[in-house]
Amino acid sequence: MTKKDNALRMRRLVKKFRFSGQSQKEFASAHGIKESKFHYWISKLSAPADVPADKRAPSHFLPIEIAPIGEGRTILIRCRNGVEIEIPV
Repeated sequence: MTKKDNALRMRRLVKKFRFSGQSQKEFASAHGIKESKFHYWISKLSAPADVPADKRAPSHFLPIEIAPIGEGRTILIRCRNGVEIEIPV
């Protein structure tokens, strides 16, 4: 079995597991997979890239503005609470 075939098989099994109602241990045992390997695939396939944007946790990062290049160049950080941090560059 190639890596690609194995990855495809694991994707199918993880999807099936999510609807099975079984524990990871029960499901892995029923499908002849080591529990640790199955746990790895579940965590690997639960990466943010697999989660739709509307289901992801909100980001707490804010944009940073950088003044134009030249004299008086600064980095300005504005926090949600109103605090501003200006860093000369």
